[in-house]
Amino acid sequence: MFSLVAVSAELAEQLVAIETDGEDAVHQARIRVRRLRSILRVYRAAFEKDAALGMRTRLKTLGDRLGTVRDLEVKAATLEDLLEVDDPPEVVDAVTAAATETRAEHEAALASLLRYLHGGTVRALLADLQMFAAEPPLSRKGRQHPDRVTTRSLAKAVAKVHRLRGDSLEERHATRKAARKVRYAADAVTDDLGRAAVRLSSAAKAVQDALGDNRDDLLLAHELRELGHIGLAMRCERRAADALDGLDRKLAAIAYDGADD
Repeated sequence: MFSLVAVSAELAEQLVAIETDGEDAVHQARIRVRRLRSILRVYRAAFEKDAALGMRTRLKTLGDRLGTVRDLEVKAATLEDLLEVDDPPEVVDAVTAAATETRAEHEAALASLLRYLHGGTVRALLADLQMFAAEPPLSRKGRQHPDRVTTRSLAKAVAKVHRLRGDSLEERHATRKAARKVRYAADAVTDDLGRAAVRLSSAAKAVQDALGDNRDDLLLAHELRELGHIGLAMRCERRAADALDGLDRKLAAIAYDGADD
């Protein structure tokens, strides 16, 4: 149901890949956690409330640990991407030092994550998640009217994207998270809703990516300003503004009214 079995299996595979230094494994594991949490959130009417909430909470703890490592990885890469061929030596040195420090923080966070993954908490979570996915604890609505729950829940998630829209950093962040939920919820029902779900997922991803790039650059710009690197901060702010090009059109493409494709 809602691809729970497949995504749960993919999460287990990516957690193993982290321990074996698999390429991009932390990012991929984090995506699977977010997929699962989005499914349980958007389609919450389909599940017994306490069981779904408990699983979402446990997955959030894992996701937060993965997120700490991933965010440092992204920050280091963003810093390194700031450099341009004609930058003066002092700028290169400043960016290189900041990136090196962030890489060191990333390695420490990764070591902490590995210790966490080796513990019993994650093993118990994966075992319980496997059982949850195999035999989901469905609510009465989930058992009797699964199609209605799917379409109504997805339409509500789409409406929330537009309801949360705003121009502040935090409002954009809220919109981004809502778009991410729509993306993963749509991915989970492509077998049922066909092209409508595929289009919706693609549209939500475009908004998620644009707002994510905007936020990453603005947060880094703030940090650089505090360190006195005004020129680099302005460079980040320009990239942040560029990320919002076409945002209105991208948001308008996130549309679903629950009708059949």
